[in-house]
Amino acid sequence: MKEKTTLVWCQRELRLQHFPALQSALQSSDKVIVAYFHDPEMAIGEANSAWLAKSLLALQTSLREQGGELIMLEGKFADCLKEALEFYRPQQVFYSFEVGTPFFGQQNQALDFCQSRKIALQPFFSEFWFDPGTIVNQQNKPYVVFTPFYKAAQKKLSMLQPLQAEPSNQIGDLGKTKVAGKFDSWTKLPPNLQEILDKPWAQKILKHWNVGETGAWSRLHHFIENHLNDYDEDRDFPALEATSLLSPHLHFGEISSRAIYFELQALKEQDPSLNIDPWVRQLVWREFARLLMWYFPNTEHSPFQTKFEQMAWDVGPQDLSVWQKGQTGIPIVDAGMRQLWETGFMHNRVRMIVASLLTKNLNQCWLEGKHWFDDTLVDADPSNNVMGWQWVAGCGVDAAPYYRLFNPLRQSERFDPDGEYIRQWVPEIKALSAKAIHAPWENLKECHIKGIALGKDYPRPIVDLSESRKEHLERVESLKQVV
Repeated sequence: MKEKTTLVWCQRELRLQHFPALQSALQSSDKVIVAYFHDPEMAIGEANSAWLAKSLLALQTSLREQGGELIMLEGKFADCLKEALEFYRPQQVFYSFEVGTPFFGQQNQALDFCQSRKIALQPFFSEFWFDPGTIVNQQNKPYVVFTPFYKAAQKKLSMLQPLQAEPSNQIGDLGKTKVAGKFDSWTKLPPNLQEILDKPWAQKILKHWNVGETGAWSRLHHFIENHLNDYDEDRDFPALEATSLLSPHLHFGEISSRAIYFELQALKEQDPSLNIDPWVRQLVWREFARLLMWYFPNTEHSPFQTKFEQMAWDVGPQDLSVWQKGQTGIPIVDAGMRQLWETGFMHNRVRMIVASLLTKNLNQCWLEGKHWFDDTLVDADPSNNVMGWQWVAGCGVDAAPYYRLFNPLRQSERFDPDGEYIRQWVPEIKALSAKAIHAPWENLKECHIKGIALGKDYPRPIVDLSESRKEHLERVESLKQVV
């Protein structure tokens, strides 16, 4: 009888536990190949690629510890897939369905290639909590507002099934996948990823993280033990270590969000006082974003509210550059942009503040911000990033009302009252008092006393917040006439 071979194609499921595609392959096959195909032209961004490189190495180490191997090919995706399938000749390919660019494109190419060669291609929807189409409104259409989606999802949670952890004694079967000869390069990190990983900027941001499946679980347990109960109260204060910092681990599939949910439920049964609901709500928000990308893939490049296609965005490369560098002269904004450049991450509250300034006060298209986040965030998830930017810009589903602008001064005073976050990332004004640090230009006397020269030591504001707010409202008011 012919040996049955399955190729497990990894995209952003860089783990061994709670991985149904791998588990099913091990249970149903004589030989299993675990492969990653890296197409530099389809990469999300440089920070993403740096994390990806390190995560692949962590996965490779985990597989080798259990007698297996990770195969990594670099080049055009279709060419890499063809080469691997012709070499290993599997009867079937298993993968976890992912949403957004570049995943939609790669999955369509894989479908065309496998169909033409009569190779079974099986997607697993295990990266979703619910298969698309499970949670719909009374008109059998997807929810486009979060609150009713959340209420509907809560009613369905009893249907959610846990993912079985991978039996470690089966991983040894992957020892059969080792390659030799001219294919030795397939067991090394792809050259493009190695080049990115070696860059000083990549090394700088990655030093803040424990990349990989082990690091993800360690981060989860640290959050549960130290911050979960206070999450709802503290999560909006960027100076506090109050959030889970799991978003990059979730984006790269180093930990399953469904596994997290059942971990929390088990802990809640042991300790009913544990306050898990506010954080579970954030996991449901992530599910909402992924389902929206499934239903509306065009929103990666176009506003969900089509009237915003007529929006008169400014084309101001100088304004964009100043925003990117954290030199806007508005401390809370500059703190966030500098945190991003230093760590590949930005606190979520601050993400909304910097996005509002760019799209509403500076009138730059939300796509400009999205592209910068794509390139600099280690957790630049296609669905989350798009939904976040369109929400703030006012052009997406469940969007913030057009008249709502995040006033960076009020946000700064409320969520960083002592200026701790600003002092950490904007040290040139750290001598200012808690009152003055949020708006140095309104406190010129104290700046002079403290030896801080605006325009020299720290920039003056790039824009008048009051006037730019008025101009934004006028621009959007004109869109109300667009049908």
